[in-house]
Amino acid sequence: MNPHDDYLWSKAGLGEDDLLRLERLLAPYAHPRGQSPEVTSIAPMFAPAPPRHRRRSRHFRIAWGLAATLAACALAAAILLQHRLAWPEHRGWDVAALHGQVRMAGAPLRAGERLPAGGEIATGDDGIARLRIARIGELRLAADSRLRLEQTGSGRHRVRLLQGRLWARVWAPPGYFGVRLPRTEALDMGCEFTLESDATGAGALTVRSGWVLVGNGGGEALVPQGATVRLRADGAAGTPHDLGASDGFVAALAEFDARRGLLPADDARLQRLLAQARPEDAISLLSLLQRHPRLAGGPLYDRLRAFLASAPAPSREAVLRGAPGALDPWWNALPYPRAKRWWLQWPDALPAGADAAFTGARTGVPERR
Repeated sequence: MNPHDDYLWSKAGLGEDDLLRLERLLAPYAHPRGQSPEVTSIAPMFAPAPPRHRRRSRHFRIAWGLAATLAACALAAAILLQHRLAWPEHRGWDVAALHGQVRMAGAPLRAGERLPAGGEIATGDDGIARLRIARIGELRLAADSRLRLEQTGSGRHRVRLLQGRLWARVWAPPGYFGVRLPRTEALDMGCEFTLESDATGAGALTVRSGWVLVGNGGGEALVPQGATVRLRADGAAGTPHDLGASDGFVAALAEFDARRGLLPADDARLQRLLAQARPEDAISLLSLLQRHPRLAGGPLYDRLRAFLASAPAPSREAVLRGAPGALDPWWNALPYPRAKRWWLQWPDALPAGADAAFTGARTGVPERR
């Protein structure tokens, strides 16, 4: 046996020179005999996960920051909306001539002028004028048109179309803006529309987005986007119809509207109308039923029930007696934006782009998109 082997394990025997030299070097770090050595911790390769309460605290700070950001955005939006809707009483509207001859108070329009409350503006046979509706929208007046600013102030702006054609786009709560005719008024519900009228008040209204309420003391008509309605000189509005309605349907509707007094549920004119109706014409049929509840006793009710099968059908009896809200399920089922949710029509708050530019001196108002 090698005499050096026992020394390595039990200090017995003779140690080799290298082993003895190593032992002397390590002697200061030797642990005294009889004492238990302290366990030295070894640094882990990965940092331990933070305590649970620290994670909760970090998540709370992130959530609080997001909530604060959202609250700040909501406050800024509310301030901007309040500023948009506010308007000093009787302050005039900015107006500009886009093309041809535009006159105000009988004199050619000058750059930077404003149309005051009570003031009138007129366009020549090649004229196009642009007016800012306070801060809530824009109006363009086509050729051979006259318009008067009758009232302006926070929450209520009214113009009178004396003759001609206009295009308006408004983003504001319902009723903030309205256009008066000799015997009726078109109330904006947060939308875009065109309106034309002669000096007697006869004309037409076409809605491009949102809804417009047309009415006088004798009745009202709600016109949704993509629909149009004829206006009579006596102030009465016809029945709205979809712009894609067939010529036969429009003719039958005009014939039906010309009928005065009580209408029998099996009237021959109604039969011709229903024969031409498409599902998209439900707006016309529902408008007729609202005006003439007695028609619920005939085929008009059945056709609407078929066209609006996805909605709960109101009882025929409730419609016949004109119960308030009886037709609401069918109104809500129509494929149009809700009239009261004007803020969802937010594109109408954007400036008019190239598609809203007038394409000609006489055609003036933008065509339907």
